[in-house]
Amino acid sequence: MKKKEYRSVAVKLSLRFSVLLAAAVLLLSVLFTLTLRHFIRIKQSSDLFDAASEIVKDLAATNTSNRLYMFSNVPYFITYTVYDAGTGIVMYTNDPFLPILPQTDGKAVPYISKGYFTNGDLNILYYAVPYFHKGRSIIIQTVLNMDSDSTELLLQGIPRTITFLVIPVLLVSFCISLFITRHTMRPVVKMTQTAREISSSNLDQKLPVKHKPGSLDEIDGLALTFNDLFTRLKSDFERERSFTSDVSHELKTPVAVVLGQSNLLRRWGKDDPVQLEKSLEIIIREANSMKSIITNLLQLSRLENGRLSPSKSDVDVGQLFARLREETRSVSAGSRIVFGENEGHVVHTDAELLHQVCTIIISNSIKFAGPEAVIELSFAERPEEALICIQDNGPGFSPEVLPHVFERFFRGDSSHSRSSGGSGLGLSIARAIMQTLGGSVTASNGNPGALLTVTLPRDSAG
Repeated sequence: MKKKEYRSVAVKLSLRFSVLLAAAVLLLSVLFTLTLRHFIRIKQSSDLFDAASEIVKDLAATNTSNRLYMFSNVPYFITYTVYDAGTGIVMYTNDPFLPILPQTDGKAVPYISKGYFTNGDLNILYYAVPYFHKGRSIIIQTVLNMDSDSTELLLQGIPRTITFLVIPVLLVSFCISLFITRHTMRPVVKMTQTAREISSSNLDQKLPVKHKPGSLDEIDGLALTFNDLFTRLKSDFERERSFTSDVSHELKTPVAVVLGQSNLLRRWGKDDPVQLEKSLEIIIREANSMKSIITNLLQLSRLENGRLSPSKSDVDVGQLFARLREETRSVSAGSRIVFGENEGHVVHTDAELLHQVCTIIISNSIKFAGPEAVIELSFAERPEEALICIQDNGPGFSPEVLPHVFERFFRGDSSHSRSSGGSGLGLSIARAIMQTLGGSVTASNGNPGALLTVTLPRDSAG
């Protein structure tokens, strides 16, 4: 993504802000204008009512019938007409061009007459109230010319004034918001440039974090999240590279042996029955070794990718230990499995997966503790977990080997060789299985021998 595209995002955000601001100003302007119009109309109506009241007072106080009588207390901007309600004859007026209008039922009413004058329309607000004067009914009509009223002209000019004021305000606010948005997005641009430079070969490079811990904003949080992702990706890439290298190394020897024996048979060994039998045995053994490696790798891959779903049930610990003892006798007659009384102890987990973990550990003990190994099984419960401990009487783990016992294809001493059998994946599979079951497996040195502890969550214990 180019920097220009980020600028367009900044412009879009600024435009949206300006549109929202314009909408808010428009709404407030409309509300202000309507409110002001309402109060102005109230004031205009009050002026008309007061003028009518002054006319009533003057009519009550005078005895003259002169039509030119001027009501001195009526404001200069209000015109009036007093006419007979029955005949419509005008008695008093200060504007002979005013029409005779009907009563208004106690309120001021707008009146517009198109083409009333030769040069324009009649636009007025008037108030007409009946009054009984000297034995006859009259109508007092007060009028406000809306085309010349100062408050009305002011009200009409408000929209234009607001428009002239709002346009520069919107332009200034757009420029300010554009500046702020671009300034705010600079870390995002830097993050993108840095992320574009990062590849699988330089995952040590990190995205910049502007603030210190404790004062991080959302962009810093995003950068930290990506940095954590890059750290995990680096670990995954390194593990995959190591895995590929280990697989290549492990398969290289059996493939070389198979090819060597095949070439031997093709040259002359097929004519020698003894050599033929020997070569076939070697080829079959190496093929089984490769099959074991591939099978274990597939299971490990399924476990690590979460494609293996445990089928949990109640597992009797005593029966599990008894089964392991019988299986060990059939595989290694010289080895012994010992355990105490475990009646009534139950764990809720996948029986076959737990059995496989224990079998892997016991096989590992027999392999390295010798054919007459003594392996002790024990069970313990804690407030939040259940433990199955498997300890042998062998040499245990050396300090340099112990941190690596669960790594793929790891062989830490001379006994960890291809001649001892196995693929070097057993304890890696055991750890992956326990992670699938929600538990763990740890290695340590007992007194004597190696001690491997299988830990299950407390809700798995019964």
